Amino acid sequence: MIGSGAPAGDPFQPHLEWGLKASFVSYISSLADGRIEAANGVWQAGNALAFPVSPATEVPENEIWFNGRVSFSGHGGIMKLDLIEPRIVNHDDRITLTIDEAGERVAIAELTETSVSNAFGLVKTRFSAVLTEAGSKLFNGQYPAGQQMEEVEVVLRG
Repeated sequence: MIGSGAPAGDPFQPHLEWGLKASFVSYISSLADGRIEAANGVWQAGNALAFPVSPATEVPENEIWFNGRVSFSGHGGIMKLDLIEPRIVNHDDRITLTIDEAGERVAIAELTETSVSNAFGLVKTRFSAVLTEAGSKLFNGQYPAGQQMEEVEVVLRG
């Protein structure tokens, strides 16, 4: 998935894992000039991207911040999608996955908790993910708002 030279991550480090949409990742990977590039600590975890928890200390109680950036590109640079510094935000019983887009936080997916498990001192929470209007725009309308995406998993210390 990620180009050669991507760092190996520590699955016992708190992080967010997300495979976006398998068909999208497969499509980008199939392009002659398709590129998936990770930076700032992101690693590949199976068919998902793993973003490490941010060391920021001023994080609101209802949010979890993650570091990293993943860029998808193809078609001679015409197709470009960036996932930058994702966050999980729980506000008024609505959980969203947000990214930084030109200095603004944009909710790209609504999340619904599906399971929680504990092992090796870690708490793993899985969420189903549904694309928002802003998420649909991020994918240039290729996937409509309401489209089911790959599951999101958040791994934190118990």
